[in-house]
Amino acid sequence: MQQCQGFLHTVQKGDSLYRLSRRYHVPLWAILYANPYLNLYNLQKGDEVLIPCKTAPREGMPVDK
Repeated sequence: MQQCQGFLHTVQKGDSLYRLSRRYHVPLWAILYANPYLNLYNLQKGDEVLIPCKTAPREGMPVDK
């Protein structure tokens, strides 16, 4: 069985990484980890963000509750 790696979300007006983490029920750290080259201070409409499937937190990573 192949594990899901995630899917692409196209940024719309008003999107933020925090809002995406809440919408897709994925910890913010996981989105940041999956998008190391994303300019999180300048998200623009049309940018693509990889939304990872739920994964187990890595050692030392905070867990959203």
